[in-house]
Amino acid sequence: MIPFLDCRTRFAAVAALLMAVPRGASAAPGDTLSRTVAYPDTVVVEASRLRSRLADLATTATIVSPEQIRLGTAPGTHGVLAVVPGAHLIDLSGSETHGVVEARGFASQGQSSHMLVLIDEMPINDLETDRVDWNLIGQGQVDRVEFLRGASAFLWGNATMAGVVNIRTRKPGEGPSGWVQGAAGGFGRTELAGGANWSDEGFDLGVTSSGQSLDGWRDHSATDVGTGTANLRVALSPRWDLRARVLGNGSEQDVPGPLPDPVWRDDPEQAGTPLDRRELFATQGVFELRGRTAAGFDLVAMVAGDRRDLEATETIIPGGTLDRSSESVNGRAELRAHWRTGSPWLSQMMIGADGQQGTLESRYHDPSAGGAEVGAGDVTRSTGALFALLIAEPAQRLGLTAGARIDWLRSSLEDPTGVTPPSGDDDLRAVSPTVGVNYRLANAGNLYLSYAHAFKAPALDQLYDQRPFDLDGPGGAPPIRISNNALQPQRGHHVDLGARTPVAGDVFADVAVYWAESTDEIGFDLVNFRHINIDESRHVGLEAGLGSAGAGTPFAWNASYALTRATFEGGDHDGNQINTVPEHQLYGRLSWRHRWSGALTAEVTYVANQWIDEDETYRLPDYTVADLGLTQALGPLELFGSVRNLFDERYATLGYVTVDPTTFGDLPLYFPAAGRTFRIGMRWRS
Repeated sequence: MIPFLDCRTRFAAVAALLMAVPRGASAAPGDTLSRTVAYPDTVVVEASRLRSRLADLATTATIVSPEQIRLGTAPGTHGVLAVVPGAHLIDLSGSETHGVVEARGFASQGQSSHMLVLIDEMPINDLETDRVDWNLIGQGQVDRVEFLRGASAFLWGNATMAGVVNIRTRKPGEGPSGWVQGAAGGFGRTELAGGANWSDEGFDLGVTSSGQSLDGWRDHSATDVGTGTANLRVALSPRWDLRARVLGNGSEQDVPGPLPDPVWRDDPEQAGTPLDRRELFATQGVFELRGRTAAGFDLVAMVAGDRRDLEATETIIPGGTLDRSSESVNGRAELRAHWRTGSPWLSQMMIGADGQQGTLESRYHDPSAGGAEVGAGDVTRSTGALFALLIAEPAQRLGLTAGARIDWLRSSLEDPTGVTPPSGDDDLRAVSPTVGVNYRLANAGNLYLSYAHAFKAPALDQLYDQRPFDLDGPGGAPPIRISNNALQPQRGHHVDLGARTPVAGDVFADVAVYWAESTDEIGFDLVNFRHINIDESRHVGLEAGLGSAGAGTPFAWNASYALTRATFEGGDHDGNQINTVPEHQLYGRLSWRHRWSGALTAEVTYVANQWIDEDETYRLPDYTVADLGLTQALGPLELFGSVRNLFDERYATLGYVTVDPTTFGDLPLYFPAAGRTFRIGMRWRS
């Protein structure tokens, strides 16, 4: 750590260091590097459900390419999104094993998610909380990532106010091939991943696996994760394919928890919650029939299942713990048709329907009372949706989009102990329309303007959480529950205006401005200690990226800036920035390829003006973090290494304010991020 440099000075110093890298070397023949912001018209985005070219999308989108992932410094899957303008990365463990990604001021503080995440188009948000476990897939298994930012409910329904992320895993190639990757590093890190592909006429099979073990930077933050995937495609005929995808994951994680001030600054390696722990076993499977019945008419039929078994120990106010076991099973089916008509006034049409049926059984036991059961709940949620999207191309470069989705959600609670009366059926409905205009530029890129409506339904734990919270300890008032089955969905209107366009040479710009207004935002009432629908919120921002792939030079670079004004509208906190949302984010990246088939990459991130409470009383310190990465190819073998948090910055990415059980006053808590650490490894591909 360099104490005499403040955050802004450190950011400027790193930027100057990057610009001072010698420019005499030339790129190796055939060397390719990440096209950080250059978007060829041929890039296909699967998260759009239409498999659309990026230049045809009337929405803000970023593709994180395989080269960006390979040359970057992030050790985990969620960390590769650092290159996306406005993506706010949060570290809940101090070792990047409890990662959270948020965007556009839709902050869930790691308790839920306003962002839908897919693995190969299969949603992975959990049934209970809508949270995303980024450990379900190892970074070595990821081929590329698509991030559609902004409202996407017209495509995917619930939990898409901040956008949709589609993680594409490595797919089978032509002929047999394989790869393996291993790494070790600070905090007891060990990693091993590998995969193999087999391809023949009408048949493709790919399997991958990854494992990671980490002692952790903080006390009581060890993590062990293992994941395996299999992707199969069988050609039934020249027009029809049968596809199957399977994912299995097992993880054991110690959860260190937040720390008060000044402990998080002076001794951040403390555990905070030394007993909290999670053991998760998850399996997902999907069968998909895809084909073309006539020229331009495609059909997709899909059935999928998701099962998760969780054993956990969780801290409950005022400092005790509860043991928890839960089992969730979720089934999903979808049918959609896509028709390319050839008519300029209705060039494409997609219609479809999907539905889900999920059950969740949770049990809570108090270890201080000999393991007595103190809470239980059996929850069901059924959903159904109809959607349609129409695209017209009345002129050569002009595209018009209109569509809508109708969602129905029905949830209910049964308490097997009989303590809580049955909730009955809690029905929620939402209509999510969209319209958009897209203009493809003559040279490359496009201009777009779009409107969309989106919603975020209350999660099952917000509706029916059966954990008892004993605010004043034994002998006081009876325990309470923080859930509220009267919660209504958060709803919002969203407008995006943006452009992706060349600037000069191979320098490409990506700029978007957006406006969103939400009602019935789901928040937490500290006075009554429960979830409630709170005031309206307004989200206005700018996301800008500029970069070059370095064609003909040894350098590739990109930089991005995000301004996020997410404010409460009305009430006691009118005009205040929503807590945990940073107002300013800067990101820069420079890669230098030398003539010996290697590359040196430097990344720097700056985050500023972030509060942890609605009153804007407690502010997170601004921070700047710099990382360095190195790759060196030796034939089919590649060596890589990285140093994270080069200047050993002491910072926190998240905090919140709760009730001090001894004084019943404010208790601000912070999640300290990791200090400087390293990672070295090698990868081989046949």
